[in-house]
Amino acid sequence: MRHFDFRGTSIAYDEAGAGPPIVFLHNLGGDRHIWRAQFDALRHNHRVFAIDLIGYGESDAPDAGYTVENYLAMVSAFFEEHDLRDVTLVGHCFGSALSLLYAQRHPERLRSLVLSSPLTPATLRPTRTGWAAWLGRRLRIDALLARVRVPGPVAGLIVAEQLGCERAPHAAQIVAHLRESWTEPRRLMVTAAISREIPLLGELDSFAPPAGFPPVTTVWGSRNRVLCAHAGAALNRTLKPSRSIVVDGAGHLVMVEAPDQFTAAVLAATTGTRVADS
Repeated sequence: MRHFDFRGTSIAYDEAGAGPPIVFLHNLGGDRHIWRAQFDALRHNHRVFAIDLIGYGESDAPDAGYTVENYLAMVSAFFEEHDLRDVTLVGHCFGSALSLLYAQRHPERLRSLVLSSPLTPATLRPTRTGWAAWLGRRLRIDALLARVRVPGPVAGLIVAEQLGCERAPHAAQIVAHLRESWTEPRRLMVTAAISREIPLLGELDSFAPPAGFPPVTTVWGSRNRVLCAHAGAALNRTLKPSRSIVVDGAGHLVMVEAPDQFTAAVLAATTGTRVADS
């Protein structure tokens, strides 16, 4: 594990390998460990980075700063610090939203995008998670949530909601890590704070990639209950990905439940060519 200083906030990340760079951005409630299978598989032929977003994993969790613009600035600063170009940028959920927003601003730095269960208002709205986010946007209780720890059994239910099947024996270590991480202090505070920013992602529901935009791969689990895969299919009609992958039986954590299939999708994306003028 390494650390990167962003405006006085310590950002944890893993780095390994050499070759064409791949950067992984995780979801709300997760951390860089969700990418462990892909990180270990791709490090042999690529320079790979997995980042803990502000407030998650082993990165600092400050009192404020949980805005889309601040996260985008962090990603931009990370790219600059490591002089990253021709990158395959891989995001999951909120990480997918950040990836797409970053690509809008800095397409010249990217080779391709892999968007796993991209978070937008439309993909979130029809779900139980969407109702929780709606409530979080209206209750300003960050100070209280900063002191509340999620009980272990509740943390287990939160993680189980993200899985397509009750059991994922090959992913037991990551699942156990996620359950434990949900009991950490400030986890609820950070997630509630970010939920107030979700309406700002509305532009992604109508974003049509222009000519020269990095090619997009989308990945969904057919049994995703955290975000709406049906809304994701509607998003694809505008996004027009070069590859659209649906993993049968997988839930929200498709990279954990179907690691080989997800790794293959990332590897294929590293050979992508830019969107042609239509």
